[in-house]
Amino acid sequence: MLVPGQRDRPSVSPFYWLAALLLLLLFIALVSGALPFLNNPFPPGFVDVSRPWLLILVVVLGTKVLLEIFKPLFRAGLRNRVPSEADIFALYQLFSYAAWIAGVGFAVYIFVGGNIAEIGVVGGAVVLGVLIYVLQEPLLNVVGWMILVTRRIYKLGDRIEVNGTKGYVVSVSPMNTTLREFGGSLSSSDLFTGRYVTVPNKSVLVTNVFNYTKDTPFVWAEVHVSVTYESDHRRAEELIRESAEEIVGALMQKSRDAIRQKYEFRDLMTYMIEEPTVRWRLSDSCVDLSVVFFCPAYRKGYYTSEVTKRILEKFAMEPAVEIAYPHLQMVPSDKTPIKWEAVAKH
Repeated sequence: MLVPGQRDRPSVSPFYWLAALLLLLLFIALVSGALPFLNNPFPPGFVDVSRPWLLILVVVLGTKVLLEIFKPLFRAGLRNRVPSEADIFALYQLFSYAAWIAGVGFAVYIFVGGNIAEIGVVGGAVVLGVLIYVLQEPLLNVVGWMILVTRRIYKLGDRIEVNGTKGYVVSVSPMNTTLREFGGSLSSSDLFTGRYVTVPNKSVLVTNVFNYTKDTPFVWAEVHVSVTYESDHRRAEELIRESAEEIVGALMQKSRDAIRQKYEFRDLMTYMIEEPTVRWRLSDSCVDLSVVFFCPAYRKGYYTSEVTKRILEKFAMEPAVEIAYPHLQMVPSDKTPIKWEAVAKH
């Protein structure tokens, strides 16, 4: 906590070290005669004697400048991969120790007369490799963002599912996408959970992305009903289809042409369901009937609920149809138990 009137002591800026390095390079250019328009006050032999020491000083200052510049990039690259700032700081410390060891080794190599050009190529490749490794997450996120922009995988307002998370896209930045979540672990339906979810843009490269509203606002939904084997199955199918027709039939009829315009191939018209359709499936103890229909994605929960209620109302008035539910039934054996009687001896 700062005392009133006392200023916080700022840390040394990376630009300070960069300025020191540039001044040193300017000094080396002066004494070596690289700047002929400046008078060199040093004797000719001074360059040969001081060159190794000046190069070592360049290596030290250069290492410091690179670490200062690299520090924020290092934190940004590991922020999504390392859980805490303390762990990031510890990793950065290890990296800085390795950088200083490499810098000292480079300085010793120069002092003993090593070839700077050869080690410069190797050192540059190593530094480049380390940068790519540490910054691979931000780079992948930027690449994913470029794919999002060019291929239009999703846009603001789309209803998507990625990495098991469903939500509406409310923000897209070069690094991540923000979703307003619906469903998920907090809600079994398609209601909003009140949470925002941040998804890295690299997800478009490494996982499936489901877009519910890319071309049209409609999605297909199903309502499953199980009836007993003793029921009138044809009548059950008729009641289920009538229920769906009463709830979504008019909507499907009105929106059919709009959906057809989005088909990539004309043959899809024969495969896509464009009116309420009932499917049958045999189960161990019942017949499963499911009605398939399409409705607006943002009201899927409402329409499935209304269709379910209408089916229950119709089944309640139809004695020939009975909903199946798990129960235990005791079936008596047809064998009559033998009664043993004691016979008295006279």
